[in-house]
Amino acid sequence: MKYHKGIIALIAAMAIAALFAGCVSQTDNSGAVSGEETPATVTESTATPATATGLTYPIVDTNQGLCFDNSEIISCPAKGEAFYGQDAQYTGITPSYTDNGDGTVTDEVTGLIWAQDLTDSAMSWKDAGAYCEDLVLAGYDDWRLPTVKELWSIRDFSQGHPWVDTDYFYLVGDGSDLAQHHSWTSNLYLIESEYQNEQVIGDPAWIVNDWTGHIKAMSGKRFVRAIRGDTTYGINDFVDNGDGTVTDKATGLMWSQDDNGEMLYWEEALAYAESATISGYDDWRLPNIKELQSIADYSAEEIPAMDTGVFSLTEVTNVIYDSDGNQIDTQVNYPFYWSGTSSLHIEEYTEEGGEVYVEGGSSTAWFFSSGYNTLPSGYDLHGAGSVCFGAKSEENAGVENSVEFMVRLVRGGDVTETPNGDPATIDNDRVVVFEDGDTGMGNRGGSPGGEQGSSDSGEEHEMPDLTAAATELGITEEELKAAMGEPGQSSPDFATVAVTLGITEAELTDALENSAKEEQR
Repeated sequence: MKYHKGIIALIAAMAIAALFAGCVSQTDNSGAVSGEETPATVTESTATPATATGLTYPIVDTNQGLCFDNSEIISCPAKGEAFYGQDAQYTGITPSYTDNGDGTVTDEVTGLIWAQDLTDSAMSWKDAGAYCEDLVLAGYDDWRLPTVKELWSIRDFSQGHPWVDTDYFYLVGDGSDLAQHHSWTSNLYLIESEYQNEQVIGDPAWIVNDWTGHIKAMSGKRFVRAIRGDTTYGINDFVDNGDGTVTDKATGLMWSQDDNGEMLYWEEALAYAESATISGYDDWRLPNIKELQSIADYSAEEIPAMDTGVFSLTEVTNVIYDSDGNQIDTQVNYPFYWSGTSSLHIEEYTEEGGEVYVEGGSSTAWFFSSGYNTLPSGYDLHGAGSVCFGAKSEENAGVENSVEFMVRLVRGGDVTETPNGDPATIDNDRVVVFEDGDTGMGNRGGSPGGEQGSSDSGEEHEMPDLTAAATELGITEEELKAAMGEPGQSSPDFATVAVTLGITEAELTDALENSAKEEQR
């Protein structure tokens, strides 16, 4: 389905620009939207999963089949060329789902059974647990909240937003409201810091966002996708091999015990992985984001969110600033780790003569935060153990570089080298095509391919409500204001603001546009 958002983005951009030329009134317009039920049909995936015999924690592949440089989709590079070794060039266990026709979906790789629908309303974490206990669906009454690793296992990175296969897993409502896609997990966030963002204060738990794909620690009210099945999935079985490597017998993967110890951008990280020889092995690779997230420790009560009994991590320094930008403190932190998985968006998709043509790109790649995932102020924003995407290059760098990006290598597993990638992983029936500019590529809200929209149009536009927009984005109003700049200044660069907040430009403009509509009402 193609979403023509150019006109909407233009209106939103002019309204946002108008905000920063004057004042805005603020009201709370938060709320949940209920969705309609879609009848289930019995269909089976045509994918054939690789053998996962003997593994208690088989990693389902990301399904990413396209290759990228620091901004665009490219033909997959050859070995020895820049950007070789990214996600599409290593393929693991293919995702395979069965729609059971009764409101449930079976993951044929993990054996887990999922509720096809999210709940039609948000609820507290405590109420989410009670909801699952009381749930009777398809004749089963043993439903529960999924763990972070279980809920993350159904992420799909083949074509970007939303990061889940909507042929099998339904979203809430029409999918237009970012806040509709936060789903609770059973894992509480247990790590505290003297400097914490509002959303991780109190009793936060981990959520996974179907639309952005992010894993974050949050409080408040969220949705639920219930699960049933074996509770051993996601439990690691690490063995220190005594030679600088660690084997996880649950996943079949071997890891480097140490990280690389210094800051690298994404292209450098790929090159480092492809040239590495550790403990006599020379087939190391940059892990995909699902492999990388598998070594997170969500039971950790202090940083890092990894098992320090087997892994060594480089310490980095987190600098804390006050509201005036003055340094007030420092604290120990730990790196962000790069994955080989890009956070893509699609601008055009066509099929001609059996060939698939895709245009789009990605200036960001997915990473795992082993320590605090901080704002530029040094305050923990998303939690140690969070998964987000960050700027691949110095030119696009933002908040993510308040923490250094490093590399932890992986080898082995049920993985096949696929040098040419596989564009066929994209399903045209569920492609969301973004107008240029909606996700941080090119235009910032002016006419297609043109300059940034002007606030001096002489017309009256709906004014965004930053309180409501911040609520929709799952951040505080103060964070949004700090990233956007002071009213009366020039219109902000939305791409930079989005990177600063750890979101996409589309999410930012959509939230501001939605809040403007509510304000007008």
